[in-house]
Amino acid sequence: MNAKLSARALIALSVVYGSTIGVLALLHVAETTTTTFMIVGAVVIGALWTVRGLLTGRGRPS
Repeated sequence: MNAKLSARALIALSVVYGSTIGVLALLHVAETTTTTFMIVGAVVIGALWTVRGLLTGRGRPS
């Protein structure tokens, strides 16, 4: 997977995650369920962005 494709995939994943959180908030799903989902999702997406950043590096052509 090249750098541009991985960035697009992570952006799409971030948008889907954010939309899901928004829908859960609108539907007033139990706060404990929403909070757990938010924490786990944020850690996973943050870790994926970190790994992508470490593997692609700065200044290297993609």
